Amino acid sequence: MSTPVKSNEPSDEQLSFRFVAGHRALDFAATFGDRYRSGVERLRTPADLDRWLGSAGISISTAASAQDLDDARELRETIYRLVRAALHDEAVDSVDLDALNAWARTPRVAPQLDRQLRREWASSERVNGALALIACEAIELLSGPERQLIRECTAAPACSMLYLDRSRGRRRRWCQMERCGTRAKMTEYRKRRATETLA
Repeated sequence: MSTPVKSNEPSDEQLSFRFVAGHRALDFAATFGDRYRSGVERLRTPADLDRWLGSAGISISTAASAQDLDDARELRETIYRLVRAALHDEAVDSVDLDALNAWARTPRVAPQLDRQLRREWASSERVNGALALIACEAIELLSGPERQLIRECTAAPACSMLYLDRSRGRRRRWCQMERCGTRAKMTEYRKRRATETLA
């Protein structure tokens, strides 16, 4: 299995977690970004994994270990490869299927209600329960009707974000207007201006 290319020194913006994919499993896959260039690893330390889980609404009472971080990265890449295969109607790798299914069989975190009657996920168990939840959510995505909504951002060459396109016409090309959409529109504008100047 291939692993993404590692990056050198990414900016704070590149290291920030992005929750714009429309699905937690896809947001998890985005913890490694800029896949088609130098690559940006956002889960650099176990503390980063703890921070991502908390930001994703999953509370774990024990801190992530170095092994948990390795497991999370492996699960992330498994999900990414399976989603990309589904997106491009390619055969899925049986090793990836076995890995995802094994994670889904791991005991998960449990849903809890907070004081505002919002669902949150909590566990007194290790990080494995959180990763199992993400694996189950990936299975639901890949086996359900939302699979047809999966897209990959094409607006910015550096962006490899997978997201759900819930736009009316299902023609959205970028993961987020504020980021990649603006860049794509600026690139198109510059190309038009250059063509007009040459004419």
